[in-house]
Amino acid sequence: MNKELREKIAEAVADFAVNDGAYSDNSMIEIDPATLAVEVVDEETDDTKDYYDLMDFVEADPSAPGRWIPFEDAIDEVASSYGK
Repeated sequence: MNKELREKIAEAVADFAVNDGAYSDNSMIEIDPATLAVEVVDEETDDTKDYYDLMDFVEADPSAPGRWIPFEDAIDEVASSYGK
């Protein structure tokens, strides 16, 4: 697994989870495969980058209904697909 990429994705997802009202319902994680830069975006704008629905990276917080928490397995799976 690419640990650096995993951390970048986890940070972006955690920011979304605590500030979900600041993002659109169509938010995506954008990963640049060349640099492994990660951003939260509203739409696909560059065919050289990879896009993932941000909602695939969160799950409902069982202790706070209506809130999101990072879905660690999904983050791990995507980070693993980019090698070490």
